[in-house]
Amino acid sequence: MIRTTTLSLLAMLAVGAMSSCASAPPPFGTPYQAYRGFKARTFVGKPSDIRPAVLDALRELGFEVHPDTVERTYITGNRGMGAQPAAYPSEQRTWMRVGVQIRFIDKHRRAPRTLVEIDAENIQGTSDGPIEASFGAVPSSFYEEFFSIIETKAKPATTTRGLLPPA
Repeated sequence: MIRTTTLSLLAMLAVGAMSSCASAPPPFGTPYQAYRGFKARTFVGKPSDIRPAVLDALRELGFEVHPDTVERTYITGNRGMGAQPAAYPSEQRTWMRVGVQIRFIDKHRRAPRTLVEIDAENIQGTSDGPIEASFGAVPSSFYEEFFSIIETKAKPATTTRGLLPPA
C-alpha cells in the first residue's frame, strides 16, 4: 500500500514538473509533420539547399525579391509595384507582398528537414503616399504553385559514403 501511494505521488509530481516547462523534452516535442499546412511545408534538406529554390520560385512567379544579406532566413518580395506609370503619382495601384521564413526544424544527419513558411497579401495604395491597405484573400492556387516549384527545384545534396571510384 505504501509503495503504491509513493509511486502515485511521484507520478503526480513528475506530471506537474513536465507541465510547468515551456515545452516537452525532445522525444515528446512537436513532430515536424505538425508544421505542414496551407502556408507552410517541410522539405528534405538543409536551409542552404532549400533557399536557392525559394528564391527561384519567387522570381519565376514574377516577384522582385529583396533577400537580406545579414538575415538569410527571411525573404521579402513584391509583385506589381512598378506597374503604375509615373505620370499618375496619386492614383491607386495594387500589388502583392510576400514574406518567406526558412527554418531548420530537424537537424537529423541523413535527412534534415527545413520548414518554409510563406505569408502573402494583396496591397492597395497610392504610389506617393505611405498609406497601404490590405484587401482580398490570396488564392490557394498561388500557395500550391509556389510549393510545387520548390519541390521540383529543391534537391538535397547527396553525400557518397564509403569508397569512391577513381576520377
